[in-house]
Amino acid sequence: MHARIVKGKIIKYTKLPSAFGNTLVGFNKLSESEHEKYGFYTIITPSYNNKTEYLDNLHSKDNHECSDGKKRTVFIYDIKTKTFSETLEELKSKKIKKLKSAAYTKLESTDWYVTRKAEKGTAIPDAIEKERNDIRSSVNTKESEINALTKKINVFNYDIIL
Repeated sequence: MHARIVKGKIIKYTKLPSAFGNTLVGFNKLSESEHEKYGFYTIITPSYNNKTEYLDNLHSKDNHECSDGKKRTVFIYDIKTKTFSETLEELKSKKIKKLKSAAYTKLESTDWYVTRKAEKGTAIPDAIEKERNDIRSSVNTKESEINALTKKINVFNYDIIL
């Protein structure tokens, strides 16, 4: 991608125009240095974690060291850390709710064993009882771990996969 400044505003181009300025045809096939003469500069998108960060403030930067080692003018984004409007306790509560919902879904497939035992007295197979106990134990452990967290971002990133 490229961008240029027009009347003080950054305009992004997913594709360079095939015709521009005095070049009627083939502008997009010119060299990078030719594009730069017309104010078209490469947009650099830094690596970032889109789960916890976002891109902000596309701006021009002179003398940016590019991957080829050369210094060029480019357009580049700043990376900002996401913020959360919820309190730490609200985030924990939401995460624990998702955890318990995931456990409910996992337990649901074997609930019929429990119903059958209650209605007919038929024993629940040992493997099923172990699986259900392991799920509940995992939920208890993860809930304690979530409650012990002290930063919003850590609660947000906590993996609840059972």
